[in-house]
Amino acid sequence: MSAFLLAMIISADPTDDQTKLLKVFNEEFVAITPGEGKYPKAFTMGSQGGPESERPGHEVTFTYSFAIAKYEVPQNLWQAVMGDNPSKWKGPRNSVEMLSFDEAESFCKKATELMRAAKLIKENQVIRLPTEAEWEYTARAGTKTRYSFGDDEKDLDAYGWHTGNASGNDPPVGAKKPNAWGLYDVHGYLWEWCTDSATDSYAKAPTDGSADNQGDAKKRILRSGSWRDKADKLTSSFRMPAPKETRDDAVGLRCVLAEAR
Repeated sequence: MSAFLLAMIISADPTDDQTKLLKVFNEEFVAITPGEGKYPKAFTMGSQGGPESERPGHEVTFTYSFAIAKYEVPQNLWQAVMGDNPSKWKGPRNSVEMLSFDEAESFCKKATELMRAAKLIKENQVIRLPTEAEWEYTARAGTKTRYSFGDDEKDLDAYGWHTGNASGNDPPVGAKKPNAWGLYDVHGYLWEWCTDSATDSYAKAPTDGSADNQGDAKKRILRSGSWRDKADKLTSSFRMPAPKETRDDAVGLRCVLAEAR
């Protein structure tokens, strides 16, 4: 049975076990308040000297606040919400993988329903996938360097799982150092689905933090790089289009908590 059908079968009222994991999930969101304190309102998204898909670098200005999960969705949470575990590399706190874009969105919708029912979030709040702009803004954590920790890929081992130090999706989330905003595994471990349709460049990209829906709707953007990839794909600005139906043991998701638009 598919994860989607299993999700439909699960009651809208969360069980005690579901509520316990959803409380942990809720507590692990990091508040992002552009324009307040250490959070700049605007940042330069993309790069001038990188691949064509990252150009032109352009300024994005946020006019809203949101929260993003400090970890990729772990397998025990996915199973509690969806009723199954599609992952190849099993482990309760390993990031869930082998899920398509639509399945990632189904998780977000079901988690929203359960968390509203448990009174963990407000009725006007939703769990969803990040936009590309939200993802890069939070991954950079105020930096302008290739990675959130600087430009030297020799320092990558301390912050991310990549082809040079990982043999699979085997460690639990959060085993490496976080970026300055306390987010783990933004460089490597698993690719993370974003809501944006695939575009060849940022020529007409939105500048307000919203999703770019002008590209190929059958493909979506993946961010972060993975345990299978070399350092050049783990930068803060690297992006990769992939068919929505892609299921791979190097692809997972990270969630955003925000007001519904």
